[in-house]
Amino acid sequence: MRTTPIQHVEGSPRHGHGLGLLGLALGLVVGCGESPAVVEQLQLGKLALHPIEWHAAPLAVGRVAAIAETDDEVALFADTGVSLWSSGESQGRDSAVRSWRSAAVVPALGFSGQWLLGIDDEGRTQRLRFGLTQPLSIEDVSARYLLGGKRVSEVAALGGGLVGFVLEGRLALSDGQMLKQYELSLHGLVGQSGRAAGVTDTGVALFAAKSESLRQIALPAVLAVAFSPDGKLWAATADALYLEQDGKLAQAYRFESPQQVRGLSASATGVWVLLGDAVVLIRDGQLLLAPLPGLGTPVDAADLSLRLVGSPSGDAWLLGDTQVVRVGEDSGGGQDLVLWRKQMLPIFQRACQGCHLPSGSAHLDLSSYGAWSRFRHVLGQRVLEGQPTPMPPVGTGQLTPDELAAVSAWVARR
Repeated sequence: MRTTPIQHVEGSPRHGHGLGLLGLALGLVVGCGESPAVVEQLQLGKLALHPIEWHAAPLAVGRVAAIAETDDEVALFADTGVSLWSSGESQGRDSAVRSWRSAAVVPALGFSGQWLLGIDDEGRTQRLRFGLTQPLSIEDVSARYLLGGKRVSEVAALGGGLVGFVLEGRLALSDGQMLKQYELSLHGLVGQSGRAAGVTDTGVALFAAKSESLRQIALPAVLAVAFSPDGKLWAATADALYLEQDGKLAQAYRFESPQQVRGLSASATGVWVLLGDAVVLIRDGQLLLAPLPGLGTPVDAADLSLRLVGSPSGDAWLLGDTQVVRVGEDSGGGQDLVLWRKQMLPIFQRACQGCHLPSGSAHLDLSSYGAWSRFRHVLGQRVLEGQPTPMPPVGTGQLTPDELAAVSAWVARR
C-alpha cells in the first residue's frame, strides 16, 4: 500500500461562511494489484416483478437520458425536453433543452424542500420550477452552486445539504455557500451519507467529504458503483459483483458465462443489477432474479441501449431508445402510488378536498400521494378510529363501507 497527496484545488467562500475545510491535505490510498477478497456469496432467489402503471396517460417522451424522482414527482429528462409527473398526473413539458447528461434530487438552496436538478449537454445546472399556478419551466442555477462558467457532466446528492458535481478532471462539492474542487477524474458519480463514489480508469474512487479523504481501489474494467440502503458501496464488472468490506471491495458473486452485467443502480430497498436477459435485486444477502421476458412489459432485452435506474420508492426503471418502463414488487412504492390513485384519490376528491387542498381551511394538504403516505397512521387514527376527532368531521358526510375498507387496506400497507 502507498499514500500520495491529492490536490485541493479551490475553496470559494460566499457570504463569509461555508464548509470550513480550506487547505487541508488529503490522503489517497491505492491498492497495489492485490487480488480482491471474497465475502460470503449471495444466495440465489426469485423475484416477482410487475409493470407499474405509474402514469395516468400514455407516454411520448422520447429517449430518456436521466430521471429525478421524489415521493410525488417524476421528472424525465429526454431528447424532447423535460417532462414532469406529480402523483401520476402530467404537469407538462419544457422543451427549451433537449439534450441532458444527468439528474438528481437535492436539498433546495435557501429554503426547505427539494430541487429536481438536471445537467444539460452544455454543462449547465438546471432546476425545474413548477407549482399550482406556475407552469413547468427550467432555470439555470449554475451560479447558485458557484459553478458559473464551469462545464458539469454529472450531479449527485451526498446528504447533509452537500451536492457533488463532476467537472472535467475534477470532483466539485458545493452547498451553495462554498465550492471545493479536487483533481479527480471519474464518472458514474453516486453519493450517500457524506460520501461520493465513482468509476476511474483504474477502478473505484471513494471520497469522504467530512474528512476530505480519498480511497482509490484498484478494480479492472469496473462498470458502475452504487450505495446500498445501509451505506455500503457496491461495484460491478461485466462478470462479478463486489461489496465494500474493511476499506476494500470483496467479491460477492461471480456470474457464469455468457451472462454479463449491463448496469448497477441503487434503490430504497436494495441494489438493482441489469443482466443480459434478467433484472436482479440485491437485498438481505440474496440475489433475487426476475427474467426480463417474464415481466409482461414491452421491454426489449436485446436492445443494447437498455439501461437501469433504481427508484427511491424501491422500484426500478428500464430505459431504452423508445422505452420507459417501471417495474416493481406488489409491495413496492410504485404499486403503492397506483393503489392511491385508483382508490384513495377518489375518496379525497369526494370527501376531503373541501378542507385539505393546499390552501384549505384544515391547513393540512392531502392532495398528493406523498401526503397520504406520510400521514398513513394519522389517517388510520382519524378516519378509522375517530380519534381524537373523526374525519370527515361530524355533519359533513360519512365514508361508505367500501371506502372505509379501502382506507383500512391503505393504512395496513405500512
